[in-house]
Amino acid sequence: MKILIVRPSPNKMNLNAYNLQEIGLAKALVHKGHICDVMYYCGKEKDHIEKIEIGNGLSIRILWLHGYGIFHEGIYPSLRKYISDYDIIQAGGYVGLTVTWLNLRYGNKVVNFQGPYYCEYCKGDIKKAKIWDNTLLRLVNKNKMVLGTKSTLATEYMKKKGFKNVTTIGVGLDLSNLQISDEGIYQNEIVKQIASQKDGRILLYIGAIEDRRDILFLLEISHKVKLNYSKENVKLLIIGKGKEEYVSECKNKISALNLQDDVIWYERLEQKYLKAVYEMADIFILPTKYEIYGMVILEAMYFGVPVITTYNGGSSTMFNRENGVICNSKEPSEWADEIVALFEESERYRKMKECAHETIAHGYTWDALAPKFLELYK
Repeated sequence: MKILIVRPSPNKMNLNAYNLQEIGLAKALVHKGHICDVMYYCGKEKDHIEKIEIGNGLSIRILWLHGYGIFHEGIYPSLRKYISDYDIIQAGGYVGLTVTWLNLRYGNKVVNFQGPYYCEYCKGDIKKAKIWDNTLLRLVNKNKMVLGTKSTLATEYMKKKGFKNVTTIGVGLDLSNLQISDEGIYQNEIVKQIASQKDGRILLYIGAIEDRRDILFLLEISHKVKLNYSKENVKLLIIGKGKEEYVSECKNKISALNLQDDVIWYERLEQKYLKAVYEMADIFILPTKYEIYGMVILEAMYFGVPVITTYNGGSSTMFNRENGVICNSKEPSEWADEIVALFEESERYRKMKECAHETIAHGYTWDALAPKFLELYK
């Protein structure tokens, strides 16, 4: 089978980024014996093809296509000349000019892979989807469209819109980006600094410093843990950066809560060193308001770090009572209670570490998910 994965958004992608989902899936499909290429936007540059070797004589191709960005929508004049080369076109989402054109013109070979779901926090996306539902989507026969989704929440969202053929698949990890040699990673200066400051438990957060991830609330949780748990020191390790105004709010909050000695914060750490950080962490905290899936949840679980998070794309799809904790409370004390309970229930904590790793290693790598995509294509 020949498959083209189309990322329709007009954003230039950095192939050095470690968690490009399209490439992770493409590699897994090639490992299964299929041909799979990825289409990305290249702005005003001329169309060109880049070959990426993935080992054992196998490769994928990146079709860098010239395009135009209009109101955050990508338009690719030359895409049509490539379509006939493929048996399946996998398009990101169902909203967009390029996606609608693909479904109208080539619907018999198009599969849509949907990530967003309904959330009050994302009013802009909701408004855009409603406009699409009431205009161009009316031209497409929804009963004939085939959709895979990243989460159970996305599946519910699409079924409420009247789509019938919807399958929850999930999102995977590309383990080739994580299974690296330990040589030298513990000698990194930041890793050594973190290790030198660990004198008890570590709560970990990795990601953007932004309101969507509710870092101010994360700091309140850390403060409550400090007040409620006296058996050991507990520090919050943050790795991430954000816009200056919000970062400043967070730093002021640290001072207001007297957490200066309890928060370790680094703006950036290269991916190859994160393994050492996950190994030092005791619990990963993600009080996000909205998460299409949450790659950091996958990573933390893979490295056996129990995750406490909200009900979001990733947690709704992967979590059960044994491999993670969902907490939707707006009260920091209730999050703190969940953290303290894990610290004090050693057997439950041990089992959660094991179950978290097993969940990802056996069910949520791209290689594990590839058969589900192939069934969807059929």
